[in-house]
Amino acid sequence: MGTHGALNVTTWFSGFDMTGQTNNTSLPMSYDALDATVYQPATVTNPSRVRVAGLEDTQLTEAGFWEAGAGLLDPTAFTALGGASQVVSVSNDGAESSVAYMFRARTFNYEAFAQLGELIPFQLTAQSARGTGLSSVSSVRGRVLKTKADVSATGATGTAFQLGATSATQYLYGALHVFSAGTTITGVIESDDNSDFTSATTRITFSGITAVGGTWGTRVAGALTDDWYRLRITACTGTFSIACTAGIR
Repeated sequence: MGTHGALNVTTWFSGFDMTGQTNNTSLPMSYDALDATVYQPATVTNPSRVRVAGLEDTQLTEAGFWEAGAGLLDPTAFTALGGASQVVSVSNDGAESSVAYMFRARTFNYEAFAQLGELIPFQLTAQSARGTGLSSVSSVRGRVLKTKADVSATGATGTAFQLGATSATQYLYGALHVFSAGTTITGVIESDDNSDFTSATTRITFSGITAVGGTWGTRVAGALTDDWYRLRITACTGTFSIACTAGIR
């Protein structure tokens, strides 16, 4: 795969594409390191600490240049501040089949303005907030199945990807972002054991969406032997700008 320059880092924040207003994206993913060290027998001459993983956390920091107005960053960031969790997908370039990190985050910090003569910057910080009963993980590593683009008809869209089989201890996750809305749209993430989807099975449904925003699909428990996944639009009235990510964890 080689190395990648940070030229096109893409952040889809619910129904807002932050990409064109940011120049610094940070996404640390971590577990609390819990110290489980106890006294050692005298025969142990060089004891060392014992640590186990505690609570999982994902944090997103976005920085760039402040802009205000309808459909721009400032109203989006301010409205999200202290509010409900937002569906977030972050990718190195937003292209179909590229790696994407998916999670749900609440925004707790938003900063703007600068010294005289400087461009006005902003910084937004959001932290993972999974929502009761919907998921037991802080973040999911997956792929972009559909990059940001308009759709106005039914059928498969985007690029199918071989995510792999889902074991009995894993789940399938999916997220759908709507950046502009027509009347109503329904889409499904479906799977199959072949790239032609000759016997496709619906796994996650994004049903009856009528407004801009992000939808976190109900996770699907393994084991699933199918390894190919794609997005298919099953109903669409009007034109929608959408993107979709999916992953297994």
